[in-house]
Amino acid sequence: ENKLTCLSPADLNTDDQPAVAAWCKSNGVGLVVIGPEVPLVAGLGDALREAGVAVFGPSKGAAQLEGSKAFMKDICKKYNIDTAAYEVFTDADLAKAYIKTQGAPIVVKADGLAAGKGVIVAMTEQEALDAVDDMLVGNVFGSAGASVVVEEYMAGEEASFFAVTDGDFSVPLVSAQDH
Repeated sequence: ENKLTCLSPADLNTDDQPAVAAWCKSNGVGLVVIGPEVPLVAGLGDALREAGVAVFGPSKGAAQLEGSKAFMKDICKKYNIDTAAYEVFTDADLAKAYIKTQGAPIVVKADGLAAGKGVIVAMTEQEALDAVDDMLVGNVFGSAGASVVVEEYMAGEEASFFAVTDGDFSVPLVSAQDH
């Protein structure tokens, strides 16, 4: 019998990856689609695959494209993919000195996952300096803000483009906007 079951982290502790894998195996789960970024970045997909459970979602390594803005920017730079000019900082004074040389508008991003709240589009230099203090000194995003990406402000529309790949072939899906 085929059936669809939707579970949330409240139903099953996704931090306990062996327990999730065991639950999937004991309940005959044929395919797991992991939606939230946190369990993907933590490697839940890899753990399930290792247990023989089919998964739709990226590996832990591939999920770093979403889990770390610095990693994503570095990948873009390495492969010559257009992206806004940027620098990465863990020191607030160095980040603020960079902002003062660049001026505003400018963008300050918490490097890690911050539940969609970790990006500040600073229209003034002071807003950017305050964002750096909030993230690197005030720790408002916890470990997600222990490192920040300060990048060039680019006016215009932003879109995400999605594709599915098996490592050899890619199938384009749709684009989306987060706002």
